[in-house]
Amino acid sequence: MKIRSLLAAVAAVFAVAQAPASAQMNWKLASAAQPGSPLLGFVEETVSKINSGSNGQIKVERLFIGSEQEIAQQIVRGRVEAAGISMAGIAPLIPEAGLLTTPYLWSGDAERDYVTDNHVLPVLRKIYEAKGVVLLKVSEVGWNDVACKKPCLSPNDVKGMKVRVGPAPSSKIFWSSVGVNGVQMPLSELFPALQSNLVEAADLPFPYYVTTPAAQSAPHYVTTRHLHHPSAFIINKRIWDGLNAEQRKVVMDAVPDTARMRKEVDASVKPKMDEFKAKGGFVHELTPAQRAEWSKLVIPNQEQMVKEAGGAAPELWAAIQKGKKEFAAKGGK
Repeated sequence: MKIRSLLAAVAAVFAVAQAPASAQMNWKLASAAQPGSPLLGFVEETVSKINSGSNGQIKVERLFIGSEQEIAQQIVRGRVEAAGISMAGIAPLIPEAGLLTTPYLWSGDAERDYVTDNHVLPVLRKIYEAKGVVLLKVSEVGWNDVACKKPCLSPNDVKGMKVRVGPAPSSKIFWSSVGVNGVQMPLSELFPALQSNLVEAADLPFPYYVTTPAAQSAPHYVTTRHLHHPSAFIINKRIWDGLNAEQRKVVMDAVPDTARMRKEVDASVKPKMDEFKAKGGFVHELTPAQRAEWSKLVIPNQEQMVKEAGGAAPELWAAIQKGKKEFAAKGGK
C-alpha cells in the first residue's frame, strides 16, 4: 500500500509539473496601429504585461491587421482573442458604438471624459457583451480632423470634392452634410486612393495620420475637430468567461489606465504637429468661428446616428444626453 501511495504521489506531482505547458493559452491581440503612434505603444505594453504577469499561462502575440472591420469580425468569430480597436472601426459590427463618434457631439475633452466614464460605459459594456465582446477599458485615438491635398478651410472648399467616406455612419453623416462627392472605402484602401488621386481628402486623427502615407499625399491638415475618435481594448467573451479571477485581473491590469492613455495621446499631438510642419507639412488651426461654419451644417443631422444604429442606440443616446445635462449643471467641471 505504501508503494502504491508513493507511486500515486509521484504521478500527481508529475501531472502538476506538466499542467502549465498543456494549459497555456496562445492569444493574438490585433490592432491597426502604425509604428510611431502612441496607440501601438499601448498595445505592445498590454501584450508585454499579460505575458509577464500570467506566469506562462497566457502567451500573447501582437497581430497587425490593417482593416478594423476585419479585426471586429475576427474577434467575434474567436479567431483573434483580443484587440485594440476604435469605436468607429467596430461600428459596422456594433453600430451603437458609433454614437460615440457622432460629429460635433462634445463641447470639449472635459465633457467627453465625464459623460463617457460616468454615463456611457455601463450601457456600452452591456451592448458589447450582447455581441460576444467584453470591453475592458476605453482607450484613445484623438480628435478627427480633415486631411486634404489643398487647404480645405471651409465647407465651400470641399463641396463636390472626391473624399474618402468610411464605413461608419459618423463619416457618412459628416461628409454628406458638407456636400462632398463621397467615395466609400475601408481604411486599408485610403492610402493608395490618395496617391492615385481617386480621392482628394479624408478625415483622420493626427496621431494616426502622421504615421501613414496620407501625411505625404494629403499634406494639409485642418483642425475641424468634428468628431472624437475613442477606442477600446476588447476581448472575445467566450475567452473572458473561461478565465479565472486571477487571470482576469492580470489582463485588466495589463491594459494602460484610461486617463493615462488620454493624457499621452493628447500630449503627443503638438510635438508631432511641430515635427510635421518642420518637414514641410501644413497644419491649419481653425478659429471657433471657422469651425462653426462646419458644425452648423452637421449638427442638425446628429440624431440620424441614432436612427441608423438601431438596437440599443436610443438607450445609449439617452445616457449621453443625461450625462451632458449633468455636466452642464455642475458648471462644466
